[in-house]
Amino acid sequence: MPSYHLESGADPAREDVVSSGLVAYNDRHSAMLRQRLTPEHRHQSTPVESYVLSEAGEVVGGCTGRAVPLWGWLEINLMWLRDDLRGQGWGARLLADVEAQAAALGCTRVKLSTWEFQARPFYERHGYAVYAEEHDYPPGHTNYLMRKDLKPR
Repeated sequence: MPSYHLESGADPAREDVVSSGLVAYNDRHSAMLRQRLTPEHRHQSTPVESYVLSEAGEVVGGCTGRAVPLWGWLEINLMWLRDDLRGQGWGARLLADVEAQAAALGCTRVKLSTWEFQARPFYERHGYAVYAEEHDYPPGHTNYLMRKDLKPR
């Protein structure tokens, strides 16, 4: 009977073996993952970005994400607006613009995360729903994972 043991510590070569094993496992179980991991699709995501600029060209707000049209998803990574511009509709315009860009690329869903001190009510007003909560992540905070279905274009 074979004998096994654990070893701890960072090892890029071993990590590559584990990564390759997981990719092979996923490949056997999901046609969509298999297609996403082919060379022509592996790095195929499209940045979607929208910015609010001052008259002087200074960035005073923005919303950025990456669209994966193959899967029909947009993931919003960053959303920020300078404090003095909040409550004036700029956030809604930024969000609508990146959603429209993603929809034009074929995305039908969008996801994001926000902490309790950030913008959960804002996103809920714009059709997003919480699908999971990460309590005490980071310690003392709750991270809300949110999603929304986009209207077909």
